[in-house]
Amino acid sequence: MNDQRVHIDLPPRSLDILDAVVKLNIETGRPVSSGLVERYLRRLFSSATIRAVMKSLEDGGLLDQPHTSAGRLPTDAGFRVFVDRLQASWSLQQHDVPPGLKRLADGAPINQAGGAERLKAMAALLSRLTDNISIIVGPQLAAVRAVRVECYPRTLRRLLMVVVLEDGQVRTGLVDLPRETPATVVEEAARLLSDKIAGLTVGEIGRGVLDSLDLVSTPVTRCAAAMASRGQALFSTVDEGGIEFEGVSKVLEEPEFHDPEPLKALIRFIESPRLIRRTLDRLNQRSADRLEVWIGEENPYEPLRRFSILTGRIDLDGKPGMLAVLGPRRMSYQRAFHGVDILRQVLIEDPGALAN
Repeated sequence: MNDQRVHIDLPPRSLDILDAVVKLNIETGRPVSSGLVERYLRRLFSSATIRAVMKSLEDGGLLDQPHTSAGRLPTDAGFRVFVDRLQASWSLQQHDVPPGLKRLADGAPINQAGGAERLKAMAALLSRLTDNISIIVGPQLAAVRAVRVECYPRTLRRLLMVVVLEDGQVRTGLVDLPRETPATVVEEAARLLSDKIAGLTVGEIGRGVLDSLDLVSTPVTRCAAAMASRGQALFSTVDEGGIEFEGVSKVLEEPEFHDPEPLKALIRFIESPRLIRRTLDRLNQRSADRLEVWIGEENPYEPLRRFSILTGRIDLDGKPGMLAVLGPRRMSYQRAFHGVDILRQVLIEDPGALAN
C-alpha cells in the first residue's frame, strides 16, 4: 500500500495559524482570509505576520489559494498536519467529550437489538455523533457459529434444510435425498446433525467438517450423512456479512459534492457490499486498534479521493467488525473521533451511563 502521508515540522506560530485556517474552513466551508484568522486568534499576531505565515504555508504545500485575492484552503497535507497533531493529543486524553454528544448516545438501543437491527442502530448512532456518513460492517458469516439444524420435508426425497446461526441468522436450502425417507428419520437425522455442528463456525463447516461422519450405519445416520453432503452448498459460498450505513443525504448537501463525479463514486461504493468490505479491510491493514484517517489523495482507493475516511475495527461480542466515517475533507475530525469513542463505549457499557 502506498503511503503518501507527509511529516512536517513547523514553528508554533505557523501551527497556530494553520490550525485556525483548518478550523475556520471546517466551520464555514469557504476559503479563509487573513482577517478572519486574525479575529479568530484574538489578534494574537499582527495581520502582516498572519499574511506572511499564510504565504509561507502556501509555498510549503499546506494551504492553497483558489484564485488571486481569495482566502486560503487547507490542502490534503495541511489537513494531515492538523489531524496528526489532533491524534497525538488524543492519545494523551486531552479532549473532553462535549455534553451534547453524550446525550445523543443516551438510550441508544444498540445492546438491546441483535443481528441486522443492531448494525442498523449502530450506524444511525455513529452518523448522528459524527454528522457524516457512517458505515458499520458486521462479522463475516464465516466467523458466526451454528446453533442447530432444522429440516422440513417437502416430499419423501426432498426437504428444506435450515441452519440456525447465532443472533437468529439462518441459512436455508433445498436438499434432495438419495432415497425416500420417512419424516421421523429426517427428524432424528436433523437432531444428530445439530449435535455435530453446534458451536462450529460457518467457515469450519464450509471447509468440510461434515464431509465424513464417523457413525454406525443406520437409516438415521445414512440420512444425516446424505443431508450433510448435499447441504454442504449452504456453507461453500459465504456471505459478506451485514453492512449498514447512514447519513448519505446529509453529506450530499455539502457544497463539495454538487459536482456529479464524487456523487457517482460514492453511489458506486455504497451500492457494493463486497467493495465496502474489501476497501475497509485494505484501509485497516496497518493497525488493529488505532483509528486510521485517510485524507483525499492519501486514499489508496482512488474513487474516494474527494473524501476523507476514518476507519477502525470494533469488537462485536468477540467477533471482528469494522466501522468507517466518510465525509468531505473538511469534516470535523475532532467530532468524528469523539463519535467513534462514544460508539465503542456504548458497545461495552450501558449507553445511559454516558449522559451522567
